[in-house]
Order: sequence, then structure tokens, then C-alpha cells
Amino acid sequence: MIRRILRISGATLLLLLWMPVVGQTEDTGADLSPRIAIWGSSVAHGIGDESMSGGYVGRLQQLLEPRGWVVLDRSRPGDNTKTIASRFDAGEVRDPATPYLTDAEPDYVVIGLSLGNEGIAQCQMGQAVGCTSTPEDAERVFEQFAVGLKGLIARVRAAGMTPIITLPYARLDFSEREYAYTRRMILLLNSLDVPSVNLLGTVDDGQGRWARGFWADPYHPNAAGYAEMTYAFVPTLFAALEAGKAVPQKSTALGHARVRRNSAAPLSFKVEDTMRSFSLTFQFRADKDGVVAAIGGQSLAQRFEPFRRSYGSFSWDTESAEFKSMHERFAATLSVDNGALTYHGADGNAVSTSEGLINGHWHTVTLTHYVARGESLLYVDGKLRGSLAEHLQPDSFVLGGPVDKASPMKGAAADFREWMIHRSGLTAGEVAALHQGVLLKSSLELYAPLREGKSNQAQSLSEIAIEESRLSFVR
Repeated sequence: MIRRILRISGATLLLLLWMPVVGQTEDTGADLSPRIAIWGSSVAHGIGDESMSGGYVGRLQQLLEPRGWVVLDRSRPGDNTKTIASRFDAGEVRDPATPYLTDAEPDYVVIGLSLGNEGIAQCQMGQAVGCTSTPEDAERVFEQFAVGLKGLIARVRAAGMTPIITLPYARLDFSEREYAYTRRMILLLNSLDVPSVNLLGTVDDGQGRWARGFWADPYHPNAAGYAEMTYAFVPTLFAALEAGKAVPQKSTALGHARVRRNSAAPLSFKVEDTMRSFSLTFQFRADKDGVVAAIGGQSLAQRFEPFRRSYGSFSWDTESAEFKSMHERFAATLSVDNGALTYHGADGNAVSTSEGLINGHWHTVTLTHYVARGESLLYVDGKLRGSLAEHLQPDSFVLGGPVDKASPMKGAAADFREWMIHRSGLTAGEVAALHQGVLLKSSLELYAPLREGKSNQAQSLSEIAIEESRLSFVR
């Protein structure tokens, strides 16, 4: 089935899948609500969404418009960093069929472009346009995308609007070559002083392609894929920007939080809006065995429904993934057991480090979860220690003890700092960057350095709850 789909050209698919997207808010000229324009290409436009919900644009409308925002679609299939520039404003010659950005009069602009449209893919037999044949060609396209995107960010800012970018995502025809460029670009864009959304971290199958059941065709997600991509947007990002919250910077202050042994939920974070894929990161230094972090929520059961897509006499087969909440809640833990760190997953399975970590040194832990492919991966000090198969929908995170105060498991006596929660899975390269001290800002909902207090420095309005009797801040 995949081979059959891969023979379809990108141009043919864009022609076949071009259709009106429902849920687009029209400008009445009277609404004074803050305005967000999604300005990108076909994925930003919602192509492939069989539910006719408008891709992630329509889902952001459903999420944000009840909160007082106007979300507008100003995307056009096929655009890249060069072609989109002509749609910034109409200039002297207006094309009535062109969705110009400035016509929407936005306060915030989400720039949604892809490396695929830029032409990063390896040329196939007989192909010479919109692809690269040599490593030099690929490097040129990589640089073109980075430079072009920086230029668009500058142009948006110069016009008095606030830019947000979505990071490169999957494609079904990507190989390790394209996946490597995608991972490189994600790290590069995370270094910019601009808010961003990590779309790849929700739909990646681990090889840079769409996870099973989350694609409509090689180039576009289906409704399930768009739903997962939407969860990568920090729900209060735009409200935080409206409040003037700056792009976070890595803390250089001294200090940490010290948690007393046998504590339960000394530091906790409640997820207010649906989260699926996520990454939990923190640094700890333990003196005794016990729970150092915990996650609560719903386990999900995944199933696949066949879906036949058609346009006129042309049709092709796909699958659509569906999630259903299990009846019982899960309580997963990260604990120090006999000196080793163990992740006890939602179904009771576990993965542990092979060495003891009670040694007086700080250790960096990242547990990253990809819900679409159903995998949680445990990293310690930047190295992968193991993985478990599971589909999770977390609604609470705890640092320093178990989620449930009635749990027989008790918290470790330990120090903590650099607590982060991302709304996306992270690749091995991203986890290594975190361990090396890089702050990855994309889809970051919580960043609490815990150097001087519990403040959240991420561009969100999320807050941490603290049980002051169970911890202290040490400088």
C-alpha cells in the first residue's frame, strides 16, 4: 500500500486534496479580540484532514476562540520560504485569490513551513525538480530554509506582529538522510529567540516518517495526525505572549530545591488541557532510595480503522488511528531502587539503569513519550537506558515523590533543579542537548529552574503547586 502511495506526485496530491477547509473565521471588521494568523503551506492549511475540521488551524480555533482569540487561516499549499514572501502583503498588484497575511491584520503570526516543500528530499529516478541530488545540494536547501525563515521572522516583527514558528515535521518518503536534516533544523530553530511548536515530536515514527495511522498521504497527516499536532501547541502560549512573557533563558543562578524523605507530591503540576506526547526532564541528586518523580493520567488503547480516500475515479487506502481511554488511571513513577533509577510504567513493566546513581553527583533524567507510536524512552545523563510500549495521556506530574499521597511508595531524600515539561517527544539529539545545558524552548509548557523558587519561566501561564512543609530552597 505504501509503495502505491509513494508513486503519487506531490503536485497531483495537492490538486486532488485541494478543498475548502471548514471552520475558518472570517474578518467582520468589528471584532477587537487579539488575532492569530496561521501563515504557511498545505499542512498549515489542513490538507488531508478527512474530518473537515480544518487541520490544526480548526482545532486551535476550537481551543482558543472561546478564550477570546480570533484564529485565521492564511496558508497556501505548496509554499516554501521563497514563494510565501509574495503573500506577505498585496503590494501594488492585488490577486483576489491570494490569501495575503496582512489582510488578516494579525497580532500574532504562526509561520508553518516544511523542509519537504523547500526541496530537501533525495531525488528519485527521473526526478530533477523540487529535490536534491548531492550532499551539497541538500546543504544548500538546509541553509536556504534557515535563512529564509529568519527573514520571514524579521519581516513579521518589522510590521509590528509577533512571530511563532512550527518546526519541521515528518514525511512518509523521508529516509535517514532527510530525518537527519530535520533533526538538525529542529536544534537550530530552538536556538532562535522566537516561540516555536515541535510538531515532529507528536507524529514521528522514530525514523522521520508519519507514525502508523496518522497520515493521509506521504506529505500530509490525517485527522488523527492533526489532532496530535495541535496538542504540541502550549495552550496558554498566546496569552503568555499577550502578557509580555519573554522567551525563556537558561537559568545561571545558584541553588536547588531540597525534598525531605518520604514526601508525597511536594512539587506538582496539573495539566489543564489535553496532553498526549510529552517529555519530562529534571536534574536530581539523591541521598536515599525512593520516588523522585511521578506521572498520573489515563492509559489509552489504540486501534486502527481502514479508511479509503478518493477523488473522482482516483482512490487509495489508508488507516486512521483512534485512541480510547482505559477505565483505570495509571500512576507511573521514576524511583531510585538500590541506587539505580527505575521507570515503572503505566502497566507495571519497568526499565532501569545498570549503575547506581547515589554518588553525590547531579544526574539529568528525561522521560520522553511518543503517543502516536506508543513508546516511552528513558534517558539518564543524555544516554538511552531503555523503553516501554505504552500510550499515555498524562494529567499530572509530580517532582520529589509519588502522585498519590496514600501511595505506599515514598519520596526519596534528594535535591532537584531544572524541571521541564515539553508537549512533545524529543529525539536522542534533543535529549543530549538538554543534558549539555541547552534550553529547548519549543512546545515547552513548564520550565522551573528551582534555583530560587517555584516560578515557571516557560512561555505559558501554567503554575506549580508546592507543599512548603516538605521542601526547602537551598542556595
